[in-house]
Amino acid sequence: MLHEIWRRLKVVRKVRLGPASVVFRVEKAVVVRQRSWFMSGMVPTATATLPLPANDQKIVLPGASDSNQRTAPAGGRELALVVGAGPGFGVGLAGLLAEAGMNVALASRDITRIDRVANDLRKLGVQATTHACDATDERSVDRLFRSISDELGVPDLVVYALQEFGPGCTIDIEVPAFESAWRHNCLGAFLIARGAARLMKQAGKGTIALIGSTSAMIGREAHLNLAVGKFGQRALAQVLAREMGPSGVHVVHVVIDADIREGEPEDFPQAEPRDLAQAVLFLHRQPRSAWTSELDLRPSAERFWEHC
Repeated sequence: MLHEIWRRLKVVRKVRLGPASVVFRVEKAVVVRQRSWFMSGMVPTATATLPLPANDQKIVLPGASDSNQRTAPAGGRELALVVGAGPGFGVGLAGLLAEAGMNVALASRDITRIDRVANDLRKLGVQATTHACDATDERSVDRLFRSISDELGVPDLVVYALQEFGPGCTIDIEVPAFESAWRHNCLGAFLIARGAARLMKQAGKGTIALIGSTSAMIGREAHLNLAVGKFGQRALAQVLAREMGPSGVHVVHVVIDADIREGEPEDFPQAEPRDLAQAVLFLHRQPRSAWTSELDLRPSAERFWEHC
């Protein structure tokens, strides 16, 4: 009974008021959690821990020669913004970028979840900051980029790695679930990419990497909520790459056709987060005469386009 009432409340309703209409629905509030004053010196324990690299471990970038690769500007470090720094890929990417000498800004709805990651990044000798942001909210994204540009400068690399998926057949999917997945998989990518592109166009440089999945390429049964948003994200990457390339901004779509390891290895093919991160760093370092617009990645044992 309560489930049915809640389901009906989530339906969009329209009330006409003369020449205007008020459109509304009841939904769960989205909380963007800032760090409270009494937690400013505390580190949460229930969050991912960044695996620190060995001191003698080096970054190996395939492809372009050292003289051809983009490097950090003289007198300063490059700045990377990672939106979606969760366990697995996001944390692995942040660690690799810091190891490569980049300052890193991490964005999440719950800032306390990424504090430990930032603390671990600082042990690598770089600046690491955390920012509370709901990537699906335009005003929140605008505040994020204003804060970063004012305090840290224009990001050299922005990575959008958020994903939401609720499996289900099309005839059984309710509108709120469909819309929520679309907002995270597509709308958020648009808002973050647009904000980054506006700053990077003025700077005449930068890389925007949108992280996709198998469902960006194939609409599999029971994967509608994922496929629609990821198809849209891929379209966004293609359009934005054409628009921003002449301004010196590299936009690339990275398709991860794999399950990403987040803990102990499983008995099915999994991609290592740091290996995936190596590819993102390589794409960022590409010379302007040889840019990649789309790259798909999978373990050697993974069957093509059969994951999610």
